Amino acid sequence: MKILRRNLSLMLALRYLNPLRTLFSVITLICLVGVALGVMVLIVVLSVMGGLQKEMEERVLAFTPHYVIAQSDGMKRIALSQERTDWEQLVEQLQAMPNVASAYPQLEGQAFAQSEAGRIMAQFAALQPHNQAQLAPLLPMLKEGTFDFGEGFDTECVISRKTATALGLQLGDELHLTPVGSIDEVAAIYAMIQNPLITQSDEQFMQNIRGLFDGATPANGGEVVELAKLESIINTIRAYDPKKMRQSEIEACGTLYKLAVSHTGGVPFTAEEKELWQNTANGIAELDRDREDGKAVKSINEMVMPVDLRVVGIYQAPENMDGPNVYMPLSIAQEVVGYSNEAAGNVMGLCVRLQNAHEPGDIQQQMESILPDNTASTEELPLGAHWFITPWTSAFEQWHKLIANERIMMNFVLSAINLIASFCIMAVMFTMSIQRKREIAVLQALGATPGKIMGIFAWQGVIIGLAGSILGIMLALLVLYYRFEIQAALASIGMDPFPMEAHGITIPAEYDPVTFGKQALMAFIMVVIASIVPAFIVSRQDPAKALRSN
Repeated sequence: MKILRRNLSLMLALRYLNPLRTLFSVITLICLVGVALGVMVLIVVLSVMGGLQKEMEERVLAFTPHYVIAQSDGMKRIALSQERTDWEQLVEQLQAMPNVASAYPQLEGQAFAQSEAGRIMAQFAALQPHNQAQLAPLLPMLKEGTFDFGEGFDTECVISRKTATALGLQLGDELHLTPVGSIDEVAAIYAMIQNPLITQSDEQFMQNIRGLFDGATPANGGEVVELAKLESIINTIRAYDPKKMRQSEIEACGTLYKLAVSHTGGVPFTAEEKELWQNTANGIAELDRDREDGKAVKSINEMVMPVDLRVVGIYQAPENMDGPNVYMPLSIAQEVVGYSNEAAGNVMGLCVRLQNAHEPGDIQQQMESILPDNTASTEELPLGAHWFITPWTSAFEQWHKLIANERIMMNFVLSAINLIASFCIMAVMFTMSIQRKREIAVLQALGATPGKIMGIFAWQGVIIGLAGSILGIMLALLVLYYRFEIQAALASIGMDPFPMEAHGITIPAEYDPVTFGKQALMAFIMVVIASIVPAFIVSRQDPAKALRSN
């Protein structure tokens, strides 16, 4: 009471908020409820959207590495070859970095998965058998069996529940996996066998290679042929498209090309070189198209290596976020895709998972600093090999932008609720100021300054804004705590706001104190501003005119 007596504006503000001395003034209660509901709706919606984003990120990151390190030849992605890069040593260096939870090789692809129940197109991925850090995010999803592949040399696999249902598989059953292989290479082979042998159909070329030694000049125990003939043969072989040639033609033309190039400077052919040339030319002439086409088709069978895998585990992927259909040991996956040509084999790239994916720090710069320089030109890679690092945020950049835009638009739309509540409070304050016009005039006549008058209405705004914001936070926490019961009640009358069929998860929620405080503060500020505007107008009235008016 002492504080109230010392602060006339606060005392009058409390009296005006409850003029009838009842428990609550109806007008005050309406203002409080309006502010509280606005704050509650904003907090609930933003918390649910934040929880949904967090839930979706967790589902994405269960299968997606935080960083992928790979190489390209300047045009397309290439495998990490053990000849160029000791990727096993790189994995050890990556795992030793701070904030790195795990590092492991990446190897994945597509295949036809088949059982007695049917066949489906499946995505497969490789696991290192003893890399517990790689298995950590997958173990909680395991429903039956195990992820233990032993030493990793047995043809075993873990399949998703969806795959097991589609193919009628259980633990211990056999899964027949046929890799898709290179579709472009298979298509090129089938396109090639539709046409005759390129070399045999080129009469000029066949005439040149058979008659190369016609008119040759003896020299130094050998024979020197005409330079024009050699250049014609060299240019013709260069013009041939290897993708349209049978393998025997490629090998034979390669032999002729090397011999021709090595004798363009007037170097004589020895007897052995002449015999090799003639035998190669005769071999091209004697090639049988049907036999060569049969070899080409057989190479497709060798390219696509089917394998039978025993199911040792079944895992449940999150709804609407399917992971690989099949997990298998790294060594088996390398054999399937043809990468097991060396001791450690080739891999597609290296994967890195961080302890905190949202706070990577300078980890990308650290990774770049340990990558070896493979830019030197080689016969296989004329432009060299170039490293590139892809963070998971880049891979899902559009998804992140969509979620961020949705949150911004939702925040903008829902903020209109608080704005409308503020306008309503401003209208109430205008009404109250008109009703108290004569009382305010008396206060002015007794010497109350405009600041004191504005303080009365400003205090009303502060009280309503503060109480409404606190009440709104309490209501929001209550709604979030009982969100499942509220959803069930609404669903029972056909008004489910968060149907499971749409996303496969229950209502998520993110309890972020910063979001709660920010929304409450915004509502408080808008209410105070809405109170000050009518207070400023009333404080500038002429008291004499106000006392004379009815």
